[in-house]
Amino acid sequence: MVIQSSPSAREPVVLRDVVAILRRRSGLLALFAVAGLGAGAAYHAHQPRLYRAEAVMALDVRRIQGMPIDQVVTPLPQENPVLRTELDRIGSRVMAQRVLAKLVAEGIDPFGGVAVPGEVRPVDPPVPTPGETVANPDVTHSGGTPGPQVRAEDAAAFREDRLRAGLKVVNDGRSYTIYIAYTAGDPDIAARVANAYARAYLAYQDDVQIDATRRVSDWLSNRLKVMAARLEQAEQEAERFRASSGLLEIDGVTLAAQRLAALNTELMAARAAHATAEAREKTAARLAADQDGLDSFTEVLGSPIIQQLRASQAQMERRLRVLKDTGAAQSAEIPSLTSELDAVRQQITQEVGHILVSLRNEIDSAARRVTSLEEELHAAQANYGASDMARVKLDALVREANADRAVYESLLGRSKQIVDQNGLVDPGVRLISEATAPSHRFGLRLLPALLMGVIAGGVVGLGLVLILERLDDRVRSRRAIEAATGLPVLATIPNVPWRRRRRPGWEKGRAAGAPFAEALASLQWMLRLSPATRPAASFLVTSALPREGKTTVALALARSMAMAGRSAVLVDADLHRQSLGRMARSGQMEDPPRPGLGAFLSGAATLDDILSPDSASPLRIIASPEPGDDAQERLGSARMKLLMDGLRERFDVVILDAPPVLTTSDAAQIASHVDSILFVTCWGYATHEAVLSALQKLALCGLAAPVLVLNRVERRAHQSYEGPRTLRHPAMARSTIARLGEAAEPSFAQRGER
Repeated sequence: MVIQSSPSAREPVVLRDVVAILRRRSGLLALFAVAGLGAGAAYHAHQPRLYRAEAVMALDVRRIQGMPIDQVVTPLPQENPVLRTELDRIGSRVMAQRVLAKLVAEGIDPFGGVAVPGEVRPVDPPVPTPGETVANPDVTHSGGTPGPQVRAEDAAAFREDRLRAGLKVVNDGRSYTIYIAYTAGDPDIAARVANAYARAYLAYQDDVQIDATRRVSDWLSNRLKVMAARLEQAEQEAERFRASSGLLEIDGVTLAAQRLAALNTELMAARAAHATAEAREKTAARLAADQDGLDSFTEVLGSPIIQQLRASQAQMERRLRVLKDTGAAQSAEIPSLTSELDAVRQQITQEVGHILVSLRNEIDSAARRVTSLEEELHAAQANYGASDMARVKLDALVREANADRAVYESLLGRSKQIVDQNGLVDPGVRLISEATAPSHRFGLRLLPALLMGVIAGGVVGLGLVLILERLDDRVRSRRAIEAATGLPVLATIPNVPWRRRRRPGWEKGRAAGAPFAEALASLQWMLRLSPATRPAASFLVTSALPREGKTTVALALARSMAMAGRSAVLVDADLHRQSLGRMARSGQMEDPPRPGLGAFLSGAATLDDILSPDSASPLRIIASPEPGDDAQERLGSARMKLLMDGLRERFDVVILDAPPVLTTSDAAQIASHVDSILFVTCWGYATHEAVLSALQKLALCGLAAPVLVLNRVERRAHQSYEGPRTLRHPAMARSTIARLGEAAEPSFAQRGER
């Protein structure tokens, strides 16, 4: 038997399952939707009577420019952070102060005796003059004397906060348009305050430019006076020093400076030549350390004498190789050629030595040249330092005067520009739509309020439904119970309303219980063709808990088999409830009634004595009207085995209705006498934990794995899982069951052994 370790394992939720959950919990969802509808209606009925007016402004990228000059205040950048900053500036306390001052000047009360949205308006405190304090009439001591003093600043802040509470400044995020909306109890006041905010913001932008222009103009005037005095003083000092030092210039450069520049150029060239000679000498010394290393030296390769000697050496070496190769080793010419070859090599060595000596002489000459130029340069520098100190000072004076002149001219030009554009003010913001008095109330309308209430209630209800479904561990899915237990579901039996079950023969009628009858027919075929139950002739019907419909399933299955032509007997082995006799309605009960299972187990009756006919079918029933004192102890006795052997001999099918597994141990005792166990699980009633506990109990008793039967399955779920009309034709049924049989291999018993 394969049982999952986690009883709470669930299958993935699909759209079909969600629809089933919503249909099952439709009452709860409807309740919350109605509650949300009522909440929306209540909110609409109790919302305050308010009006909202809106003025629209836009940042204008165009500028009024009378002359091609820069403005004192740069235009507002067309960027989102800048736009957000302007929104905050409009809603600031400073702007509220400007608007209040403008409204007071126009004789308008911005509050109009009506509270702003969401505000519980207290009695306005008196507004004293700045710095004055008055008694707060809302706060008194126990003796009735006035309470703490209210300052003028606190009263002004109170009015500013009230004004800002009804203001809303927004931007749609797609343009540079600013929407200024104000909400008040009077539509005319709402429009006036919104327009006052728009005009106050325009005036603020104008004031910023006017104030900045004035301050910059004053600063430039003061700086021009200071720079004019400094420029005049610097130029006078430079001219006086030039006249007193007697400096002469040629093309703006003194003679001493020209001499110094020429010596610097010659010294750089001499140092370069000295460095080159040293590098060549070091290269020759490095090459001389290797044999024939100087042969690749540039001076050696370029010497005509060495080239001639190399040519003679090559001829002699070729002549010697020819004599040796021809076998004239004893020729008298060989000693002579060898002597001449040695002489040529000595001459080459001497010439190379001469070249090295000439390189060293060249280095010495270059070094003396560098030394001579350095001495001359030092002397020229000394002369230049003595004669041109005045020139250096003069240059500094001239540079200072030129710098002062540049600053002065720049400030003078900017001052003229500001004077020229004085009076030309462009705020960079346009009022594109003034606020008008609204004709309709502001707030949530009835239909949107009801719709929002329904949506909110539905969302809350849906969340509660999902939570309840998540916490619900009851069996509601065939795939889930198969995944949890590792056992296949042999059949699903649909739920039949209790009113239909009260009719006689409801389980076999076409009009009333056709799906139920077809489910029983499908269960018969599965029992006869499934590898796990094909050889079985006796079945034990049990469940995990009471009230799962196991007795109903056992009775209906037994009657269906009996009416199909098979001899069947149904044994009521549930000695605790004895409900089979009442359910079978065998009505023609003798008086006294026939003895039951308990009488046979105690030896007081024979098999023929306890067999009773069924009034609705050819079925034979063994009821248990009154169990004996020790009947439960005898369920596993030899008398029980004798009963089962006798029933197998006389009937094709033996079905036992046993008690639930978790309530008593009777089912485990009886199961040892049957061939197969039908485990009935009630849809939407039994929990996964109970089913797994019952199966675990059977497994611990060493019993073979049962086959599962889902009972009282919802009609829609039964149709989606089973499709019973496909089993009407035997050929289709056999092909379907054959595929299920192949999927069920190896047998349940083998899986239980594993």
